[in-house]
Amino acid sequence: MKEKSTLANIFFNSFGTMFYYGCQWLTTLLVVRLSGYSDAGVYSIAMTFTAAFAILALYNTRQYQVADVYGEYSDRTYIHSRIAAMAIAFLICFAGLFFNDYTPYQWGAVLLYMLYKCIEAWVDVYHGIDQKNGRMDFVCYSYLLRGVLMLLAFCGILYATKNLVFAIGGMAALTFCVALLYDRRIAARFIPADSKSSREALGRLMLAMIPLVIVAVTNNLSVSLPKYFLDRYYDETTLGYYTSVATPSMIVQVGAQTIFIPLIRPLADRLKENDKAGFIGILKKVSAVCAALSVAALVLSALLGEWFLVLVFREEIRPYAYLFVPVIVTTLLISVNACLFPVCTVLKEIKGQLAVGIGGLVSSLAASVVFVKQFSMDGVVIALLITLAVQIIIEVYIVYRKLRKWKETEHG
Repeated sequence: MKEKSTLANIFFNSFGTMFYYGCQWLTTLLVVRLSGYSDAGVYSIAMTFTAAFAILALYNTRQYQVADVYGEYSDRTYIHSRIAAMAIAFLICFAGLFFNDYTPYQWGAVLLYMLYKCIEAWVDVYHGIDQKNGRMDFVCYSYLLRGVLMLLAFCGILYATKNLVFAIGGMAALTFCVALLYDRRIAARFIPADSKSSREALGRLMLAMIPLVIVAVTNNLSVSLPKYFLDRYYDETTLGYYTSVATPSMIVQVGAQTIFIPLIRPLADRLKENDKAGFIGILKKVSAVCAALSVAALVLSALLGEWFLVLVFREEIRPYAYLFVPVIVTTLLISVNACLFPVCTVLKEIKGQLAVGIGGLVSSLAASVVFVKQFSMDGVVIALLITLAVQIIIEVYIVYRKLRKWKETEHG
């Protein structure tokens, strides 16, 4: 099948991803309308608690998989590594619940949401195969189909039963059906008939990815810890209010990231061809687009943020609407961090990324303990700003140092 152009892939990926995560955001909105802020808090607990384990399920191989232009590992090896990672992540998540005093209802919500995230991770490895073959239109169609079915299942079941656990279970079941009947079959078209996977290759890939997995998990924990401590120090209703204010910003974050994801392969190609000017040119163009979108997001959030939140969540949310613009700022920084991460992966900067992950985790833990306890929801924003500033500074230095070395190598 003929590859799509880079611009076409950017469009398909951006449209599909924005639609899908828009549907996910709607679940966080509608859970308030259909079941109240208490269930919204439970839903937020499920999302927050499983965040790091969901990253482990992904095993951070997507960028490495797409950038594997030399075919170091087969498609089947990547698929088998993802299945193994999913099983490990689910078991660790289950074990982690014993260290928290959650109710059986919360346990059910967390475990089923983790199952849903594992299915998403399974889909992601097939999307990596589609992307590597230049066909992100298939990725887009998957996002559209899963988004509609996931939203209908969640809202329909929650409306009928008033039970969040059943709603999450229905969402997971339909997502699995799409993964099995669509994504798996589409990706199979691109897998060579002689593609094989051995235990040796699987072991080498799993070991090679460990540093990147550590970075991804610590990176995600850095962002999740402030909300975790908000629930610990206060209650699930407070977390529900914060999540309601923050969830619209997810669309901004996803929008910024989706522009960059299809560019991983072109960046890897420029690196393979030793085209430093082309590599830097891509980074400059993406930076300019992201800067323009960031300004637009900040202006719109300042002008319309409070009106939009009150429209969606009613007057109950007005006392907390002042947080919307600061949350947008943190979201934009998360997007910058997320875009720099795959750049470092393409440049094979593993040790530097470990510094990013560990530095972010330490700063997030310290800032959360101090500021969240003292300032509640305001403290979450403060902790995130400190953490993201630390991570982005390290990442920018890593990229700058690597590009400078590339220039020195080029000129001998």
